[in-house]
Amino acid sequence: MSCSVHDAVRLEARGIPTAVVGTEPFLDEALEQSRLLGMPNYPLALVAHPVQLLTDAELEALADEAFPRIEKLLVDAGGQESTRRS
Repeated sequence: MSCSVHDAVRLEARGIPTAVVGTEPFLDEALEQSRLLGMPNYPLALVAHPVQLLTDAELEALADEAFPRIEKLLVDAGGQESTRRS
């Protein structure tokens, strides 16, 4: 997830809204990466871990659950609210 955060922070710095989706065990790494890149409060859309064993239907349900948070991150770009699970 840290590569996604790296890309997102660079895009956000150019005024392009982004939304990084990741799983909870990688939160600390993602927050450290965003801090080091100068955006310590970069908000993330977190989903439950693990995802690799989920069925297509379960993944779709997880995406449906996360969608409002992702949409909010994109629409409220620059809102810098704290990270929390969708």
